[in-house]
Amino acid sequence: MRVVLVVLSIFFTCNYSFGFMVSSDNFKKEIKILKELDIDPKYINDEYFLQLKNSRMDTTKQEFINTITKEYKHAAIIKDVLKQRGAPNSLLYLAIVESKLSNRATSGAKAAGIWQFIPSTAKLHNLNIDKYVDERRDPLQATNAAIDYLQRLKDRFGKWYLAILAYNAGEGKLSRAIKIAGSDDIKVLLDSKQKYLSLETRNYLRKIIMMAYVANDRDFLISTDSSMLNSATYIGIERVEIPGGISLHDVASTIGFSVDKLSKYNTHLRYSFTPPNRDKYYIYIPTIKKEEFLARYKAGEKTKIYNTKKGDTFEIIAKKLDIKTSDIKRYNNIKQIKANYKLALPANAKTIYEYQVKKGDTLGAISRKFGVEVSDIIKANSKTNMKLAIGENLVIPH
Repeated sequence: MRVVLVVLSIFFTCNYSFGFMVSSDNFKKEIKILKELDIDPKYINDEYFLQLKNSRMDTTKQEFINTITKEYKHAAIIKDVLKQRGAPNSLLYLAIVESKLSNRATSGAKAAGIWQFIPSTAKLHNLNIDKYVDERRDPLQATNAAIDYLQRLKDRFGKWYLAILAYNAGEGKLSRAIKIAGSDDIKVLLDSKQKYLSLETRNYLRKIIMMAYVANDRDFLISTDSSMLNSATYIGIERVEIPGGISLHDVASTIGFSVDKLSKYNTHLRYSFTPPNRDKYYIYIPTIKKEEFLARYKAGEKTKIYNTKKGDTFEIIAKKLDIKTSDIKRYNNIKQIKANYKLALPANAKTIYEYQVKKGDTLGAISRKFGVEVSDIIKANSKTNMKLAIGENLVIPH
């Protein structure tokens, strides 16, 4: 086996040294990528990495092309932010390995967004997560937070490739691995026999390097697919502030958009309205629509919000609030009702009052408190019995 690996190493070294101009050009770019990540250029001939590269490069290339074809907008946004912040361009490929650049990505460990932040790390880097927003799903905010985090890791460990390893494994595990290995050299830390780091973490860095190789490969750069990485291929976005509790429907209508279209620019909003518990909050609109927005948008009343209950349907809610079912669908960009969801309502919806059930409450006590018949409360909340749950929100008819 050792002989085979040596032969492979010689083959690839010779291929780089005596191959066609394309291979020579790629060789220089690959060395540049390694240096950008503070990796010793000699790693280009690492036996295990060459094996992995030889067996996985075609698959990696296809994964890369599929990702940027689907998520080219996010790729362009990240490239722009990395350039503005002076961070290595190769960090884009970390995001691809993490989530395939999907803002909707969620892991079993409750990590979310393009950069797969867990809640505690997100909050540490000033990303807000509450019942109305999840800024891990904001590509601009999350990218800046990821750069802050990676820069801090780089400052601690001294090299970009170590920052990447820590991003995956955690600072504590990387520190222990370096201490046990007695070195922070990449070949030592990624040693497949000593296993100072898990296989997932070892291959994590290798995948990122291979992604960077693919993106800088001469054949790829002259292909039509490479245009997807060009910032000019997407419409820029602009951050604007509007009051809290404003329906996206009201904003969208001023710039000739649907709620569905505007929602795609604002995946950090959990609902189709800005958080009602804040005086102001931001949304994104296309840059080409900014002048139209500034000229036409005037903040109106806060949207009315309805908390859906088990058993609710469009028809039940529409009848209850004296509005059309089409209005509910249009304002919220939804096709079906799910329980415990907050709906935005048009201004002509009937005003509703809600009461949160407390310990010791009964329907009788609540009916006396508000001067409403028990039967009316049951009907308004589509309840099938008299049971109440602490924290439950009841609609109080009037």
